[in-house]
Amino acid sequence: MLTTRREQVEQGERIDWGCAEALAFGCTLAEGTHVRLTGQDSERGTFNQRHAVLHDQTDGSEFTPLAAVNPYSVLGLKPAPQREVRYDQLFKVYNSSLSEAAVLGFEYGYSLRHPNALVMWEAQFGDFANYAQGIIDTYIATGEDRWQLRSNL
Repeated sequence: MLTTRREQVEQGERIDWGCAEALAFGCTLAEGTHVRLTGQDSERGTFNQRHAVLHDQTDGSEFTPLAAVNPYSVLGLKPAPQREVRYDQLFKVYNSSLSEAAVLGFEYGYSLRHPNALVMWEAQFGDFANYAQGIIDTYIATGEDRWQLRSNL
């Protein structure tokens, strides 16, 4: 899978959805923006396209390739002293339980606390989003008008 993605990028042809998504996340990380993704089966991707976390079948260890993107080395910059962010903490992906309203509510709060992060909640199918509709209507769609709280979720 990794070899295939490398070939897709090098040849500039047949870049599939998973590879394009990884490139987009990687470019965002290279700019120094924290990327956070949650949802049921988000590590693998609902339809097995993402592979954000790789699992070793022999020892059970995990490797998250995008966590290795170091914006300071990519851009040739040095981090500001007041912004001591570990680059290996910039990309986080979490598999969540099927408790959509709770997970989306948490991510909404997280996005308010981290306004410069790209925070995403992924509903596998439309009916999963239906269970979180109260959070969407009450907070995400109207929160800025009601409370002047802007979310980037």
